Amino acid sequence: MRYFAYSLSQLSVLMLFALFAPATSAEPSPRAPLDALWEEYMLLGSSASIYVDESGQRTVSIPRRAFDEQRGEQDVEGAVATPYGIHVARLDERWLLWRNGGWVLQGGLLARVKEQSAAIEQYGKAVIRQPPYVPGGPFPRDPPMTRGYEFFLLLRRTGVPRAIILRKWTVEPRDVVKDSPPRATLQYNATTNTATVTIVRARTPVLETVEIPG
Repeated sequence: MRYFAYSLSQLSVLMLFALFAPATSAEPSPRAPLDALWEEYMLLGSSASIYVDESGQRTVSIPRRAFDEQRGEQDVEGAVATPYGIHVARLDERWLLWRNGGWVLQGGLLARVKEQSAAIEQYGKAVIRQPPYVPGGPFPRDPPMTRGYEFFLLLRRTGVPRAIILRKWTVEPRDVVKDSPPRATLQYNATTNTATVTIVRARTPVLETVEIPG
């Protein structure tokens, strides 16, 4: 009986440690395959909600609303719910009693300008790192997630199945303003055949003009 009480006490201590100690020792799953999967759907102009784990990947259906060609999307995370939204996640990382850690990549089409036989498109992707955590129990808490962002300028030609990436911009987590995710805009000048991309709400804003291939 004394041995049982001692073991139960140790288990209680371990559970409390798992609830309150910072989970900083775990290594996330490789992100590169998830990025490649996300960008493949972007280049195809398709939507997807995909969850990856050791057994493979599964696709789920989510409700989607129409994309407003005139207004575009006002934030990156909101773009995931449109017909051009992309969500790729791998959250099977574990450490001790923690679980649900890994990566979430979500976003989609933000703006589009159609010109004759092509379209210039702007995509945004939120890169969310979620450490392992205990989601329930007597002391639930939100995991300390970090977020970075990537923005893409694409050229999509009519009749060509895949778009090409003209330029990519990265906003690292250290450059994200707290509680104010970055926003991006796209303007096209038909006279000079150039696209101007603006990224605001970042510690290093972007204002860049890109020449569009003929």
